[in-house]
Amino acid sequence: MALRTNVPKFLWGTVVVVGVFARITSVEGAWLDGDDGVDRKNGDLPGMPKSLPAGGKPSDCAQLCSNTAQCVAWAYGKANCNEDGSDPGHVEQRLVAAAGDFTPMCWLKGQVTGQSLDKCRVSGIGNASLLPLAFSPLPTGHVVPDGWLADQLKTQGSGLSGHLSLFWADVNQSVWIGGSHDPGLNERTPYWLNGFVPLAYQLQDKDLLVQVERYVTYVLDHQTTDGWLGPEPSHKDGNAYWSKFPMLMALIQYHEAVPTETRVIPAIMKFLHIAHQSMMQVPLGGWSAARYQDFVLTCHYLLDKNETEEEQFLWDVAELAHQQGFDWKGFFGTDQFPTTAVTAATMYTHGVNNGQAIKSEGVWWRQSRNQSDLESSYIRMQKLDKYHGMPSGIFSADEHLAGLMPSRGVELCAVVEAMFSYEVLFTITGDPVFAERAEMIAYNALPATFTKDMWAHQYLQQPNEMNAVHSPDHVWTHDGPDSTLYGLAPNYGCCTANFNQGWPKYTSHLVMETKDNGLVIGMWAPCKVTSSIASISIVTNYPFGDNATVEVTLPASDIKTAPVPIYMRIPSWSQATTVTLTGGTPQNAEAGTLYKVMCSAKVCQYQVQFRPELRVGRRYNNAAAIYRGSLLYGMTLMENYTVLQQYEFESKDYQVTTKSAWNYALYLPSDADIDNVVTFVQGTMPESGTNPYNLPTVPVHLKAKGQILSGWGLAHNAAAAPPQSPMKNNGSASALDDIILLPFGSTCLRMAEMPTVTLGN
Repeated sequence: MALRTNVPKFLWGTVVVVGVFARITSVEGAWLDGDDGVDRKNGDLPGMPKSLPAGGKPSDCAQLCSNTAQCVAWAYGKANCNEDGSDPGHVEQRLVAAAGDFTPMCWLKGQVTGQSLDKCRVSGIGNASLLPLAFSPLPTGHVVPDGWLADQLKTQGSGLSGHLSLFWADVNQSVWIGGSHDPGLNERTPYWLNGFVPLAYQLQDKDLLVQVERYVTYVLDHQTTDGWLGPEPSHKDGNAYWSKFPMLMALIQYHEAVPTETRVIPAIMKFLHIAHQSMMQVPLGGWSAARYQDFVLTCHYLLDKNETEEEQFLWDVAELAHQQGFDWKGFFGTDQFPTTAVTAATMYTHGVNNGQAIKSEGVWWRQSRNQSDLESSYIRMQKLDKYHGMPSGIFSADEHLAGLMPSRGVELCAVVEAMFSYEVLFTITGDPVFAERAEMIAYNALPATFTKDMWAHQYLQQPNEMNAVHSPDHVWTHDGPDSTLYGLAPNYGCCTANFNQGWPKYTSHLVMETKDNGLVIGMWAPCKVTSSIASISIVTNYPFGDNATVEVTLPASDIKTAPVPIYMRIPSWSQATTVTLTGGTPQNAEAGTLYKVMCSAKVCQYQVQFRPELRVGRRYNNAAAIYRGSLLYGMTLMENYTVLQQYEFESKDYQVTTKSAWNYALYLPSDADIDNVVTFVQGTMPESGTNPYNLPTVPVHLKAKGQILSGWGLAHNAAAAPPQSPMKNNGSASALDDIILLPFGSTCLRMAEMPTVTLGN
């Protein structure tokens, strides 16, 4: 059966709106102890405060709020409390004390007001809880790559990822381990660890694991006595928090992989306490405010795991971060959002900020329960596509949002952050549209921006890229002349550190647990999965092949008990997919849904047959982008590499040029004729250990015909905008040349948005 997921239908539990807060109608693990030292002033219901019995506790005040229909928050006043512990410090309590009654008091509130530090108060939200995740990621290392994906991650581990701590100063002499490099934002070691930790444990590579241990141990050993993690600035400003966000995610992934290291969660909680206190005095600002949602993710993770017994505190930290963070909902929901390439740049138009912000309101929706927050996730996806979308699934942002012209670029950091945002949104909503987008970016934009040994990367990639050279005169408006070079750290070093999360986090989200004690396959790739629910093996060459074998093995204790539901994402482009239980008959699976099967045997094996077709996406000036399955194709250009600089190990800077003619129009009489004029060729997968994205061994390609357009030339050392399509060729088919289109991700140079030409008058 097919499970439709037309979000925003998803809502868990029954909620009613009370004032400005959605209040759960039943108490579910109410956080009765509250947040000690935090008050919520104003918003009191009539008749406040209420005296509690002698010896009354915060939990008594919380329970009183739970039993009062209009109450959405509460504050408990400690008896005989002052800053120094002497006489009551609050007016209300001094009056009570004068009458000889030193009992604690309770303020019930009809609205959720802001937080303030007060040692004499304990406060909380009435009956608060997060909306549950649709799907829960498995602990780090429980989804491991197999087949070509294992080769891809091994390539990453033996390339830059596995060597940055050995020679790149911003990691191997980082301020995070007592060095002096990566001053300022201090973000590069946290960026690197955020992807390197899962990579090491997915590969179980001893050399990589040693590096992880060295860095994590140092960070934990050198936490300050007040709880600050990492280098402590002499003067905290709003940017001081940002680098801690990816470090917290790295530590959480480490904790999942090494649960015997019991210091991690206490260290995170200690940092959250000092950060919360600091944020009351020095709010989030700059990069911290723009990327607050990653901080909220940490708080929500800890709330979901329920390991700390400080639920209300975690809620308060997340709430304060949201209040101090950027108003991304307003940015995407109003005419603030730019509909053309940005010239007047702000932090809101910054590409990486937007990549991270894709998920912000989806993340916050779990806490706010405001349906418009969830809907905002769809609005921002649609707007980024409409006004800045690229054919590879990502949006343009050569530092700032850059419009639709296909010679404009996108930063590698934006690619990996957008992938992660879409992966997170899939876990929250269960909507396969987000999983499909993460998959599309992963199989196109991500590999296209690396040399295939993953020793070099670009800062910016372009859909129509006919050179990658030092360009003082360049089409992009906010980045430097080296931005499209392949190298160690072209233009700026953030991507050198941040690219590491792309493949490993994608792997971690391939298969997840569901709320009905099942598993969901959200993105397709060869992998092996270990879960208490079941083990899964996925054998496939996808996206280079059109089928997959899914083998589900139930734990022995589950044999002859309740069947285990397994959900499989059916791509929206596969209109005739079939799923066949071994020995059974093929069952049709509807495109764009999560297809559900029930496994009741010890081993259930399913054959999944996808049915991709060639399809055309019309782009800038009606140029054509050609797809088959999840792969985008681009016209290949002969690539000539010149080494510009040699670093340690195999690290080099390259320029890439071509002598191939790049200014072709694709012969395409109409989009409906695509199968008649373009031929798909399925080759064989390269042998194990060989990257399938490597040009000499890429296993699939397209054959087509095209015509050189002599009038289509350069602008600012890049391909000018493609001429308006369709164009007419008054000659015959014999005047057309044979051209080859390769998977976008297998190329360093390519033309992915091509004008089209027809024959005749």
